[in-house]
Amino acid sequence: MLAITVLILLTSTVSGCIGKNDIDLNLDDEEPTPLRINHIQMKGTHNSYHLAPLIPTIRAYDYSHQPLDVQAEEQGVRQFEIDVWWDARGQLYVYHNQYDLRTTCTTFEECLNTLLNWSNENTEHVPLMIWIEPKEWVEQSTDSTIVVELQNMLDQIEEEITQFWPRNKTITPDDVRGESETLSQAIMEEGWPLLDESRGKAIFILLSSGDLRENYHEKYPGLINSRMFTMSNDPGSSEAAIFSNTDPIGNGDEIIGLIKDGYIVRSRADNAEDGEADNNDTSRLNAAISVGAHSISTDYPSKVEGIDYWVDIPNGNPVACNPISAPIDCTSERIESL
Repeated sequence: MLAITVLILLTSTVSGCIGKNDIDLNLDDEEPTPLRINHIQMKGTHNSYHLAPLIPTIRAYDYSHQPLDVQAEEQGVRQFEIDVWWDARGQLYVYHNQYDLRTTCTTFEECLNTLLNWSNENTEHVPLMIWIEPKEWVEQSTDSTIVVELQNMLDQIEEEITQFWPRNKTITPDDVRGESETLSQAIMEEGWPLLDESRGKAIFILLSSGDLRENYHEKYPGLINSRMFTMSNDPGSSEAAIFSNTDPIGNGDEIIGLIKDGYIVRSRADNAEDGEADNNDTSRLNAAISVGAHSISTDYPSKVEGIDYWVDIPNGNPVACNPISAPIDCTSERIESL
């Protein structure tokens, strides 16, 4: 009887251990949901090159950013905005306007090289989103694009991206479209490229609307063979992929709808002249986070002396899982942990 009792106890213990190990093995062997580009939420900067004027100025100009690589390295910024001006000397220069000239990188080439050098040293980063805004004084004041067209600025921007940012480190509309008929169809039916296949790369977006954007679409119908995406305004159109909606409070439902359809949305947390930073008002920031904006642009990506307001992405490492689009098993560590 003693021998039988011992045998029963041993059998029970061994079988119990086998059952537990089987469960653990099954859990360990379960593949996590693949993460895609649109499953993330990251910090961006507005006028990313900007330095405040040295003389007293209006509130809208009174903020400064660190160099682009410092923003990426120390502040966790992954979305950048660059204003580009044509110059008769043959280069594209970077500054805000004629009254607000100070910048951390003087030319478009220098800005791209600064980011590229950082990217080459940190090859596992999520795709950088680089918004490019062509500027020209007549176009800015009258909405006429005649001078911009004469300057061939869009062609120059395209050429400099091609020259100064490697193709194998660029995610283009062609890469996303694949075999689908349109970008929009590819995004809604196939999804964005996998995050692990997109690390160390950049997405360029033309920050322009109206005639200037139409000119780009005429040159690249459906954005076929283009290096840049464009700022979309019509879901379902052949070029629709990336949207900019800077009012996450008033347009929260619209942003959520776009994100659920698979589109990428950039939003804003603040604007120096609107007073969020001065009043430590986080309502716009909190709205942008909660509605799932993929990149949230700010004038204050880190602490500034005398101002209590700055932007961080909750649970970001420094990039976080998107609260609307990310799968349930997404973690910040899976997204980025340089």
